[in-house]
Amino acid sequence: MKRWFWAILVSVVLVAAGLTLVAFPRDPEWTSSSADASAEFTAGEDALRKVYTEEAAKHFRRALELDSDFLVAKWRLSQMMRPDESEQQRQLTEEVLKADLSSVTARERCMISYWRAAWNDQGDESARILDACIEEIPNDPYPLAWKAGRAWRAGHLEEAERLYQELLAIDPNWVVAYNALGYIKMMQTAFNEAEESFKSYRFIAPEQANPHDSLGELFMTIGRYSEAEESFEKAIEVRPDFWASYEHLAVLKSYTGDFAAVRGVIDRAAATGMPEPRLRKMSCRATYAEMAAKDRWKEILDQHDGPCVEGFFDGLSALLTHRAACETGDWRMARTIEDEAMGLLIDAEKDGNGELVRAFRAGLLHMQGIRAAFEGDLPAAQQRFQAADELLTFIAVDDGMYKLYNRMLLAETLLTDGKDAEAHSLLASIRSVNPAMVEDFEESGFRFLGLDRG
Repeated sequence: MKRWFWAILVSVVLVAAGLTLVAFPRDPEWTSSSADASAEFTAGEDALRKVYTEEAAKHFRRALELDSDFLVAKWRLSQMMRPDESEQQRQLTEEVLKADLSSVTARERCMISYWRAAWNDQGDESARILDACIEEIPNDPYPLAWKAGRAWRAGHLEEAERLYQELLAIDPNWVVAYNALGYIKMMQTAFNEAEESFKSYRFIAPEQANPHDSLGELFMTIGRYSEAEESFEKAIEVRPDFWASYEHLAVLKSYTGDFAAVRGVIDRAAATGMPEPRLRKMSCRATYAEMAAKDRWKEILDQHDGPCVEGFFDGLSALLTHRAACETGDWRMARTIEDEAMGLLIDAEKDGNGELVRAFRAGLLHMQGIRAAFEGDLPAAQQRFQAADELLTFIAVDDGMYKLYNRMLLAETLLTDGKDAEAHSLLASIRSVNPAMVEDFEESGFRFLGLDRG
């Protein structure tokens, strides 16, 4: 079975959904005139700890309905509103930015002050606020959680790990910290330790869906696919509307080439009420992955202006359209797609969104590497794949599998260029992470791109 397309079944490389794993106080005290509003807000915080974001948004919305002056509820809800609520979101954001913080709790003041500084791109000031909050309320885990997340996003993994451990020392039941520690260990390629963290998370919170889903991501990254499927199914059993697990399960089924099963997963997600945009992306990925698996490149290219590709709505569809352009020698189309990715990268840089910048830059380099390989410029292809590899990490399944696939293409260009020793050293490194992927590469004759070696 041809499986090269597996590792590019990841829209996150180009849309960078991003992971924001933030812990919250176990027993929060909130400034509200309504006990019922405070209870709703607390329920929303609990849902966020479980990564049930849609449920959390409903609680925050209800809290604000019960107390229209509930400042921290305005703040939370303003960050979680749907695209069709942009006007209300703008109004809430302005109210939070202008609000007097003299009558709120120290925790709330820290939360909103930190957010305000970040909103205004005052990086040094936001860091100062965090440190001051930790000094002022040292036993409150919330500012420590933000500092840990900040260190993680900046790539300071050792500091982030230390801070998350401190979080657990303050509150051992703050279980989402284990999730963060698991992802950090994946980024450090310490997969055994990542498994320990995710299993600790699952042991403490087996009634939550996210621990099972996170463990499934690890298993998929390291090639333990049957265990990954079991974990995703368990997450869905625990929480039938945990959409990420349907998405991960569909990717896993696509990898095996079982597209009937992929459609079954999509039908299950639809029946459970998955939001339409996510459902469309799942359908796009399945459609394009199946066409690519069957070498229907012209058919893919004929849909280059379709809704799946337009605006990089689905990253996989855009990537496979670029691949189809290279397969058919349509270099103009290939460069057009690269130019569009470059535009998105520039926009992300203007917005200061580091995660999107990294993701779009890695995706652009990867596409440039593929084009260079098909054009016969092997040194340029190797340089682009290597540069993309340096940006990609093993965080979660999306980046991790993309990183491995990108390395496989680098290995193929090295073999085609007669650099066998370097290529096999790289393959040994990939095998140490995911031996199943290397087995697929070997079965293909060491040709995922099908480059001519003369």
